[in-house]
Amino acid sequence: MLYIRTGLQGHGKTLNTIKEVDQAAKTQDRPVYFHNVTDLDPAKLQASWYPFDDPLLWYELPDNCMVVIDEAQGWFGLRDPRQPVPLHISRFEVMRKQGHEVHLITQDPRFIDVHARRLCNKHIHYWRLFGSAKLARYESERCVNEVEKLAHNKDVDKKVISLDKRYFGVYTSAKAGHHFKFNPSKKLILAICAVPVVGYLVYDVYALINKPAAEAQAATSTPAASSGSVVSDAVEAATSAFPSSALKKKGDKGDVLSTDDYLALRVPRIPLVPSSAPIFDEVAKPVAYPRLTCISRTGAAQGGRDPSASMRLNGRPLSCSCYSQQGTRYETTLRFCLDTARNGVFDPGQQPGSFMGQSSLPSVNQTPDISAAMPSASSVVTVVSDSEYSARPWRK
Repeated sequence: MLYIRTGLQGHGKTLNTIKEVDQAAKTQDRPVYFHNVTDLDPAKLQASWYPFDDPLLWYELPDNCMVVIDEAQGWFGLRDPRQPVPLHISRFEVMRKQGHEVHLITQDPRFIDVHARRLCNKHIHYWRLFGSAKLARYESERCVNEVEKLAHNKDVDKKVISLDKRYFGVYTSAKAGHHFKFNPSKKLILAICAVPVVGYLVYDVYALINKPAAEAQAATSTPAASSGSVVSDAVEAATSAFPSSALKKKGDKGDVLSTDDYLALRVPRIPLVPSSAPIFDEVAKPVAYPRLTCISRTGAAQGGRDPSASMRLNGRPLSCSCYSQQGTRYETTLRFCLDTARNGVFDPGQQPGSFMGQSSLPSVNQTPDISAAMPSASSVVTVVSDSEYSARPWRK
């Protein structure tokens, strides 16, 4: 396989090539042959590294070896397209047969012969971030000529790595050595300074947009507070009007009820029945019970009143209603009403020997017998006369 590794001076292309190739050779147990790597010390590496003299004869190296050539443009650089492809470049076409893996290191892929670029299996480009120890590593399956566009290429694998200081003493990169001086771009500085400014503007705009809503909420809360004071005044007035026993909490002694508890005492347990509120438990104790008087009517109800229950008997309407001793109507079934109107009902509260007398409610008419109108489960026998009985002499 042919690797082309690129990067500007001081961007860590040679250091990372040595590191990655050394680790791969150690794992795969393969020898490494190198050329033009200044002062490389193989003793400081994990794999077996050997120098060789002529990079133009790389294909004569042992099979299954790895080859590293730094500043490769000096031997694999551009040529006149009218000239034939030299042997040391055309042999990249069949390098797989010998198991060779060649790594060409240069600053820009356009420095390498176009024939070699077309045979490239991996293109790895390194970009140092603002002079720091962090690098952007781009890897592509094909050689990308315009490396400045790698950051926007979706088909490129990108990751951020760090310069490994353990490899600084393995070879000589430059006489001045490695220097890490963070030098951010002006755009980055402006972006960092713009963050608090943008945040303040966003907050200011948000506050400006929500100011009317906040004012409306404050205006709404003011009537609510005034209504609360009205309720408090009403509670104080009721406190002076009602006995103190009605204003005590259940289980407390002398404590004044809260507003919620005070109002809860006046909520009816049965809707639409005010006397069912807890406040009336003491004064609404029962002293009597309903004594029903039921009245049946034959014919249309008088005065347009709606009877409790009705039916038709022999084609005529039959209705019945029950009332308490206070004249209030009590809803019952038709059968119960008619039975009570005809036979009466036992009164458990009546003293023995006393006679309550007739009800003050008038009796309209006698309660009719409706047994014929009700379904019966008894058997019915029908006798049919024989008109030809006398014509049958054998029956005499």
